[in-house]
Amino acid sequence: MENRSAEQVKRPIVMLANGHPPFDTRIFIKEARSLVQAGYTVSMILPHTQDTEKDGVRLYVVKPLGGGFDKLFVSPWRILGKALKQPARSVFCIHDSDILGVGLILKLFGRKVVYDAHEDTPLQISYQHWLPRWLRGPYATFYYLLEKLCGAWFDAIIVAEPVIAQYFPKNKTYLIRNFPLAHAFRTHVPVPYGTRPQVLTSVGTLSKVRGLIEMLEGARLAASRASFEFVLGGKFAPQSLQAEVLKHYTVRFLEWLSFDAMVEVLFASRVGIIIPNPIERYKTNYPVKMFEFMAAGLPVIASSAGESAAFIKEADAGILVDPLNVQEVADAIVWLFTHPAEAEAMGQRGQALIFSKYNWEKENETLLKVYSSISS
Repeated sequence: MENRSAEQVKRPIVMLANGHPPFDTRIFIKEARSLVQAGYTVSMILPHTQDTEKDGVRLYVVKPLGGGFDKLFVSPWRILGKALKQPARSVFCIHDSDILGVGLILKLFGRKVVYDAHEDTPLQISYQHWLPRWLRGPYATFYYLLEKLCGAWFDAIIVAEPVIAQYFPKNKTYLIRNFPLAHAFRTHVPVPYGTRPQVLTSVGTLSKVRGLIEMLEGARLAASRASFEFVLGGKFAPQSLQAEVLKHYTVRFLEWLSFDAMVEVLFASRVGIIIPNPIERYKTNYPVKMFEFMAAGLPVIASSAGESAAFIKEADAGILVDPLNVQEVADAIVWLFTHPAEAEAMGQRGQALIFSKYNWEKENETLLKVYSSISS
């Protein structure tokens, strides 16, 4: 029998997305680039302006989204059309629940399909501000049943958080948490904590349910007792919130940041804050930004509610607060800016925990295991 190298038998991997930017941190920076480095041929199909190639990953684009109807009912067909033109032996990875139907059709055509479930979709739907309240329950039930069907039929399921695994078969579900790329932070030009500007930072999706107003009010109260600048980076949800915030609060707002730009912002900060409201959706959530704050050596002001608090406690890497108590938030901000030595020590302990234990490099071992099992 002719000997074939592992390189020759690896199936091409095609990642499909409908609601993520082309260079998304989890999909592109972590997963796609890691798979290329492992010797896979990787491409992506998603809405964007033009076909391109970056870091060995080929992007095949469909027409950018025109609105909610386009996203739900038009874009999936465009993505399916492009997907069916890819080699039949490819492994297709679905990264958005609204294109699970594309995955089902690909299975009907005999393709290998993986679902990377980033969120607890049924629970997430119950908090969507753009959906009428009367529709949220039936819509969540529809996606619950759809994910059950996909879980039974798809070749493998990847979940970003332990709670999501409850919807899928245990024998083909893999936990790959969205921990930071330790290498990106470890190899960054060292920025001594004492030389960093007096900046409080929050980056990511900026919304009321993610604690934006409590952060802003806490920073407002703290400003009379400590000198610092509050930097917000990311995207407001809904977009109309941006004008309201910038009109009433003193912040420096940065538009949506690339991964590299975000790392630079964190190394130019002294404190990170992430305090989502204590709703069911966030009790089991692992906020990647919290881990990225830790990786950059920042002490973190985090919510005492939910599972993510355990990571802060494990290394004594910050201060846990009641996310709805703006006075507690303000007190934590003031304490960290007025106790720089203790704040620096917290940041160092958190960074050490990320570098040694909670990082993408360790999670990537499972990612390669998933695709190796399907490619065989």
